[in-house]
Amino acid sequence: MVSVRCKLARYLEDLEDIDFKKFKMHLEDYPSQKGCTSIPRGQTEKADHVDLATLMIDFNGEEKAWAMAKWIFAAINRRDLYEKAKRDEPEWDYCKKYRKYVRSKFQCIEDRNARLGESVNLNKRFTRLRLIKEHRSQWEREHELLTIGRTWAKIQDSPVSSVNLESLFDPEDQHSEPVHTVVFQGAAGIGKTILARKIMLDWASEKLYQDRFDYLFYIHCREVSLGAQRSLGDLIASCCPGPNPPIGKIVSKPSRILFLMDGFDELQGAFDEHTEALCMNWQKVERGDILLSSLIRKRLLPEASLLITTRPVALEKLQHLLGQARHVEILGFSEARRKEYFLKYFSDEQQAREAFRLIQENEILFTMCFIPLVCWIVCTGLKQQMDSGKSLARTSKTTTAVYIFFLSSLLQSQGGSQENHNSATLWGLCSLAADGIWNQKILFEECDLRNHGLQKADVSAFLRMNLFQKEVDCEKFYSFIHMTFQEFFAAMYYLLEEDNHGEMRSITQGCSKLPNRDVKVLLENYGKFEKGYLIFVVRFLFGLINQERTSYLEKKLSCKISQKIRLELLKWIEAKAQAKTLQTEPSQLELFYCLYEMQEEEFVQRAMGHFPKIEIKLSTRMDHVVSSFCIENCRHVESLSLRLLHNSPKEEEEEEEVRHSHIDHSVLSDSEVAYSQRLVNYLTTSICSGIFSVLSNNWNLTELNLSGNTLGDPGMKVLCETLQQPGCNIRRLWLGQCCLSHQCCFNISSVLSNNQKLVELDLSHNALGDFGIRLLCVGLRHLFCNLKKLWLVNSGLTSGCCPALSSVLSTNQNLTHLYLQGNALGDMGVKLLCEGLLHHNCKLQVLELDNCSLTSHCCWDLSTLLTSNQSLRKLSLGNNDLGDLGVMLLCEVLKQQGCLLKSLRLCEMYFNYDTKRALETLQEEKPELTIVFEPSR
Repeated sequence: MVSVRCKLARYLEDLEDIDFKKFKMHLEDYPSQKGCTSIPRGQTEKADHVDLATLMIDFNGEEKAWAMAKWIFAAINRRDLYEKAKRDEPEWDYCKKYRKYVRSKFQCIEDRNARLGESVNLNKRFTRLRLIKEHRSQWEREHELLTIGRTWAKIQDSPVSSVNLESLFDPEDQHSEPVHTVVFQGAAGIGKTILARKIMLDWASEKLYQDRFDYLFYIHCREVSLGAQRSLGDLIASCCPGPNPPIGKIVSKPSRILFLMDGFDELQGAFDEHTEALCMNWQKVERGDILLSSLIRKRLLPEASLLITTRPVALEKLQHLLGQARHVEILGFSEARRKEYFLKYFSDEQQAREAFRLIQENEILFTMCFIPLVCWIVCTGLKQQMDSGKSLARTSKTTTAVYIFFLSSLLQSQGGSQENHNSATLWGLCSLAADGIWNQKILFEECDLRNHGLQKADVSAFLRMNLFQKEVDCEKFYSFIHMTFQEFFAAMYYLLEEDNHGEMRSITQGCSKLPNRDVKVLLENYGKFEKGYLIFVVRFLFGLINQERTSYLEKKLSCKISQKIRLELLKWIEAKAQAKTLQTEPSQLELFYCLYEMQEEEFVQRAMGHFPKIEIKLSTRMDHVVSSFCIENCRHVESLSLRLLHNSPKEEEEEEEVRHSHIDHSVLSDSEVAYSQRLVNYLTTSICSGIFSVLSNNWNLTELNLSGNTLGDPGMKVLCETLQQPGCNIRRLWLGQCCLSHQCCFNISSVLSNNQKLVELDLSHNALGDFGIRLLCVGLRHLFCNLKKLWLVNSGLTSGCCPALSSVLSTNQNLTHLYLQGNALGDMGVKLLCEGLLHHNCKLQVLELDNCSLTSHCCWDLSTLLTSNQSLRKLSLGNNDLGDLGVMLLCEVLKQQGCLLKSLRLCEMYFNYDTKRALETLQEEKPELTIVFEPSR
């Protein structure tokens, strides 16, 4: 590399004598305000080109000497030399050049599935991780491992001493020394490397550690340990741009250097050398592990600061090398940061919110998205699904699929040349997990690992080490990253086929008693354990025998999954589906979750063939996704009952949608109104587009019960369109308390006019009102209407709708049952109804008018009806103020032989002694008539 003095001397040699004299003259007159020291004339007079270059540098330094030369070249009109000096000007502040290089190198990252040339801007993707420096107790750790979903998120977000990157090296208090070594510990995929790269980028962008460090050097431990021998100077030079970086100048201020060592757990080599074997000279060539060990032990550049990332399993090895250090645990994403990550990953905000809502309702995946690698796998799968135009509800990225990709990422990162070793490790992990499940054990000792043929180094990607204080000592335990990972490996225990290497035999020899690998035993014990230990194991069983995933595992990991248990799983589903009580473990919904994990339509259709009746309660969007998938693959279901439980999480975007909803909630309480408003859009998109589609494709399905769901008028519109499809065979439909208003009645009326299969309809507890009923009656009067039973209980009706109902009674000869309880029809309403009931076309057999604001004045019309109507067999008048006089009038009519009524209900009504005796006498005289009332005492 040519020195600045030589370059400057060459420029001066290009000057002719007259120009060289002018140069010296201008040098004497160089403006003093530019901060340069003038050179005595006596020294410049006889100086040649080299001497003059030397004098300029000696008096003012290289940078100022170069600036003086450029200014003088311009002054003496040597534009050629001015441009040349400007073009060839050295980087005076090498640190600026290095920062620029680091920004360029670390500003982008490559996704694991990136194609050639593809990269992602780190600042746009990076999401802040939660860092803490507190150690949790054994109870807290066990509780964290066992919980999932929002409970888990609350535990993770509990107030503990969080750490900011800015304060990593700050002293604990004003009396403490600054921290020179920081250790980041965290599980595989938790974001250690991305965080290290972000620190490099923020420093180079002058956002971090500006007053503390002049240089940060990123060292990949595995690359260093596998590389050739070299000195620390060579290692630093490999981090720098261009040839001949000023290493001596850099290491002359070691307190201004931070070495960022990423992946200490991947560092190979011996760390038990005696101190005399360590390196103390930055120019001495040594093995990579010795160089890093010397830095960590503060034998080499002891004033330099260190930031080391490692998996917890290597902490013990690292602890032997460290002096004082600050330990920081990376917990991954908080709940809020998970949402932020989705918004950053998807360029389309609507896609991001849709994807996040789906995952938020999948408790396991939402929990495991605290691991950035899992979060990336989930987002990648969902984005591919969206980009292909497929519904998220049909995503193949089930929990099992995500865990398989995660397992593959961890095993492949250990190198493909260790196939046999990976296979043995996998067997050991699976047997350890299953043993723990059966013994309800989630924390393992080192002897447990040895019993299953595992070494600490083998399991660093899958197990985390936990240190708990016990009296005066510390106890060391190992656990899976989360309980669901233990359940995943336990499921694989029942499916892995033993290959020629005999891993299972070697484990059996080391472990005195392994769990029975008969899947029948596992299924028989389903639901018998506390805390639901086997529920997710069985789900993963179904997910793992998916043939596509089986092929993936064999191709990527040389891991063979047995398909022998498929028939056993099908028999188990059949037995549970045909159980007499639907409430026993597992519930129908849990069986659906198992089938959803499998994602094989042919198998699911065979399994769903054993469900003649489906009765499920749905709590989350994920429940809707799962049930929709299974119901759509059910060809033989006859009766379907769905009920939404009110515990779906409230979200900002749902609240925004509510502001534009127009539902009449006059018959609901304030709390029900608030809830129904919050969920109406969610239900119409989830149920209506998903589950309703099965109605037009399943000829066997004749009963549908959606009572108690926030269907709303928009959802009812979709349902009515489906009910008019030729393939729809629904005969009985229950829609009680579905937040319907008069606006949906036109659509229902259209169904009644066109669908000749519908014979029972329940619209009770909806605010239909008189106007709605008048619309409904148009369809009820239609020639093609075959409806036999109609429930309009508590529908906000008055006498205003009774002329329309009376018209229906006089024209529709199919209607046999009419339930009008809880409507303020009054005596006038009954009078109007009786006009229709007295028509010879009326075939009504059951009429219920309980709690309809009736008095004794209506009893004359009812008496006329009872003597003239030949079809009515059951009349219910309970909870009305008919009075003794009115009831006595009815008794006189009922005695007549021409009265064919078989049942009269007068519940919640109180009469005097004479009236009660008259009713009792009537029942004795006419035993074919059943009268229900409060008996006399």
